[in-house]
Amino acid sequence: MEIGVLRRDGRTDPFFDGTASDRLVVKRCEACDQWFAPDASGCPGCGEEDLGWAEASGEATLVTWTVLPKDPPAYLALVELAEGPWLHARLDGVTRDGLREGLPLRAAFEHPAEGESYILFRP
Repeated sequence: MEIGVLRRDGRTDPFFDGTASDRLVVKRCEACDQWFAPDASGCPGCGEEDLGWAEASGEATLVTWTVLPKDPPAYLALVELAEGPWLHARLDGVTRDGLREGLPLRAAFEHPAEGESYILFRP
């Protein structure tokens, strides 16, 4: 499935540096050890406004998904990382019949010829 060309916006540099080297990097509050999606702007638990970046395990579970009616079908998902945050991502290596809530997933990375590398998840 073609997703278009992804570009950095300055706030996402650590995330895309990670995907370029096959690592999933997300936000983390060191003060209270909470993990957040890459777009988080602060910690609601302790009020910390300057969240750091940390490497996540890449393990996730499928929360929900949708199937785009293309040929072949495209699978878009909401996944929960082992560390807690939820991410929207593409699924790869799946079939409609194989999808179920709670399906264990693992991060994988695509490196297009143009634009930024990006994450997808596989069983």
